[in-house]
Amino acid sequence: MTQSSTAPTAPIAPRAAGSPMLRFHSLDPEARFGLPTGRGTTPSSLTCFMLAVVIGGVFYGTAYAFRDGEWGSVVWEYATGFGRIPIPIILLSIWSLVFLAIKTLKIHAQSRALRLAFVPEDSGFVLTDATADSVIDAIDRSVDDPSRFLFLARCRGVLRMMRNLGRVSDADEILSSRGDQDESSMDSGYTVLRGFIWAIPVLGFIGTVVGLTQAMGRFGEAMKAAGQDVGQITEKLKTVLEGLDTAFITTAEALIAVLIIYLIQTAVRRADEQLFDDIRAACSNAIVTRVRIVRKES
Repeated sequence: MTQSSTAPTAPIAPRAAGSPMLRFHSLDPEARFGLPTGRGTTPSSLTCFMLAVVIGGVFYGTAYAFRDGEWGSVVWEYATGFGRIPIPIILLSIWSLVFLAIKTLKIHAQSRALRLAFVPEDSGFVLTDATADSVIDAIDRSVDDPSRFLFLARCRGVLRMMRNLGRVSDADEILSSRGDQDESSMDSGYTVLRGFIWAIPVLGFIGTVVGLTQAMGRFGEAMKAAGQDVGQITEKLKTVLEGLDTAFITTAEALIAVLIIYLIQTAVRRADEQLFDDIRAACSNAIVTRVRIVRKES
């Protein structure tokens, strides 16, 4: 038995002058500058590392240049002093912030694809194996590299399999499976950042141990000097306080840095999750609700 369809078979009108509506290399922050590009909304680790090194170098170069000034000396001391422990804390913090900044821009770039209307708005249009190719052509004419956009890549994957679908629900299952894979990849992209969020406070606690160890050793020296004059005892006690400075300041720097990073990560991850929710909804509206399975007579 043959099921008929009233779907129009005429191809969708191409873009004027053959110019793509979306250009990945103009929207993606990494591709725009010719840097290594991560998949989806996950930045490339190499790009993040390179930018972190550059920004860290600029920061420390500027701090070094102004280290003799009133405020410059304070910044230099807090950035390099206290057993040099602030240096890895600052560099890891810069890397984390670079990662989150690039990810925010990539989320915005991916969301632009959701505005692309590649399926005719005509309520009578349905997706079959006969019309799927025209929709794929419309996507390819409107985007320079559709495989780089999560939404479009997911839709094209289902459209290319239209001939193999036996039920409408098959399209939904395929989209759900692709969505789960993309979300798993997105979650794994935070692995390095989670490691830094764990490592930064640990560095602060290492500073606490180092500072307290120094303070205890110098306090013992101060006790040995108890029989000497008051001036010498005071000098010994100052060295004890330096050890306590290392203990408390490095811990404070690490905790403040990780708190800021964690709060920003929470907001960025929420935007990431919202994007994937929007992609699922858009795929359902553009594909699943329009699919009709046409069974050919054997």
